[in-house]
Amino acid sequence: MKYGLISASFVGIWEKPFTNLPNFDRKFCLDLFGDPYHTTCGVTPEGFVVAKQFTPPPHPSLVINPNRIQITELSITKTCDLTHLLLTTLQETNPTDMLFPFSSIGINMEHEWLELEKLSHVIFLEKFFHSSFFPQDQIIPYDLRFELRSSNNLKLNFIFQPRSGLKNAIFVGTNDDKFWSEKPAPSREQLLDMFTDSATEIRKRLDPLFMS
Repeated sequence: MKYGLISASFVGIWEKPFTNLPNFDRKFCLDLFGDPYHTTCGVTPEGFVVAKQFTPPPHPSLVINPNRIQITELSITKTCDLTHLLLTTLQETNPTDMLFPFSSIGINMEHEWLELEKLSHVIFLEKFFHSSFFPQDQIIPYDLRFELRSSNNLKLNFIFQPRSGLKNAIFVGTNDDKFWSEKPAPSREQLLDMFTDSATEIRKRLDPLFMS
């Protein structure tokens, strides 16, 4: 069995609507992902977007709109570095919006477990479907979604899917919600701790599930 992290995303839900577009220099935006020739930026129906394109997905990206900021990269370290850079820059360009910016934040990741001993649909059936109303030989699972709630009403959301194009691999998307009202923007160290803790917790729960 092999584990891989596909992407890591920071999502900040604004405490109040973020109505002023960031005053980012165009060169700053095109250089965000270290590949200006394959990076685009501009205003879209989704908001202000910077994205690295013309490469296999997932694509590193930044989205800022009145509801949220979302920063996606292909590793935890890159996501923390880029998030810290962008939040620091927003504190300079939009200081009044960044005093206590977020009501909550999401630590989102995409994972894959490869080279499993059993086919993905067999694992789904054995681990998640135990009912006489649905005979196992008649079920072909495609997508499983659920959330775990803690005592403080924070949520850890899961999406399980067979990995596209592979018979013995599973994709898992996770969204780890954190309450963040009346706090300054998280530091790089706080971001790294949150991503690392979340990834460790997820592997602690899922590695045994896929190994047994």
